Amino acid sequence: MSGGTLPELARRLAALAVSAADPERLVRDALVRRGTALRVDAVLAVGKAATAMARGARALPPIPLRPRRLLVRPHTSAVLLELGWEQLTGGHPLPDRPSLAAGARLDRWLGEAEDGQTLLALISGGSSACIELLAADLTLDELVATQRALLAAGLPIGKVNAVRKHLSALKGGGALRRTRGRILAFLLSDVPDDDPSVIGSGLFAADPTTFFEALTALRPLLSRIPEKVLRLLEAGARGELPETVKPGDPELARVETVLLGSGRTARSAVAAELQRLGFAVEEGALGGEAVEAAADLVARGRALPGERVALVLSGETTVTLAGGPAGRGGRCTELALAAARALPGATPGVEEVVVALATDGADGSSRSAGGVVDGRTWEALLQSRSDPQAALAQHDSATALRAVSGALLETGITSTNVGDLAFYLRRPAGAAGLG
Repeated sequence: MSGGTLPELARRLAALAVSAADPERLVRDALVRRGTALRVDAVLAVGKAATAMARGARALPPIPLRPRRLLVRPHTSAVLLELGWEQLTGGHPLPDRPSLAAGARLDRWLGEAEDGQTLLALISGGSSACIELLAADLTLDELVATQRALLAAGLPIGKVNAVRKHLSALKGGGALRRTRGRILAFLLSDVPDDDPSVIGSGLFAADPTTFFEALTALRPLLSRIPEKVLRLLEAGARGELPETVKPGDPELARVETVLLGSGRTARSAVAAELQRLGFAVEEGALGGEAVEAAADLVARGRALPGERVALVLSGETTVTLAGGPAGRGGRCTELALAAARALPGATPGVEEVVVALATDGADGSSRSAGGVVDGRTWEALLQSRSDPQAALAQHDSATALRAVSGALLETGITSTNVGDLAFYLRRPAGAAGLG
């Protein structure tokens, strides 16, 4: 991977990150390690990586009868070109009527399992929106209004999913309660800390959050939350509704959970390649508001000692919308544009690049995976007669970056989903061929 300009190296590293988290390979390898003794009676694949994970399930040992197989994915993700799978799609990032249809079908499908049977559940991020079974008498419009307010508020995914789980009959372990079989859950994590209760809102996982915590998460947003949603959460907080599955519940004895991969998987692959190329590498977690995370990334990167250095972070930032119309962009394009603002003024004779990558290939509303920027990008944006400062304020980062050739990172839909990566690279100017 040596040679070329620093932005070219950065793009190759982004491709390496995606490849390292290939869901098909991760599922296949996990099944091969289990050997021929594994017997599975049904397979469920849900989320953005459902199609690739389902392909990995080809490695299941042959049995006399083919297992029942159900796949639910977002509308925009790749279709599985394989016979024998029942396939449904749902909305993302907000649920829609097909999401409700998928939830109702999953409910019936889970109920068909018999005692002693084993269900292989292949779960990835995106499950929370594309599959839904509403709690109590909530309507889809009420759920969508609530989730729209949550996403606009820039809350951490753990708080968002705490609310989702308490408005759903499937999440927070609800799917476990609707089947009698054993569950072998393979998880591909797109959330910080790789918490099984947060990945896909924990279909088969214990939920440590409560109705009261869900209600507390909504308090800053009360004017935008439908009254019926608030009444439901208040009733749950008073103990009038059953809670989600909690740690220690005997039902959890039927579940074995395996983390296949996460942002750390992709991050480690990038770090290892950079070390091979002679970079001194520091790894860490990515979080906070995207604009602030960009400034922090550049400052921390510049503080690293040495000539050839890299700071590689994985996780998820947030973007808080002020209430007005937002432009085209997402967490990663916003981080990249803010980094472009911070990069001018490097020490002479030094090259710097910042990459922000959404590993699923679709960053917010941008239709891009993120951005690749250096110390010349901000000036190039100004020369293009765009207003990058206004673009940041209006969350129109992808539109701004598109004005500069090569600033947008375009991968297409990747069929994986392990969250976001951001990395800072520095080396002496003209060091092409040395990494």
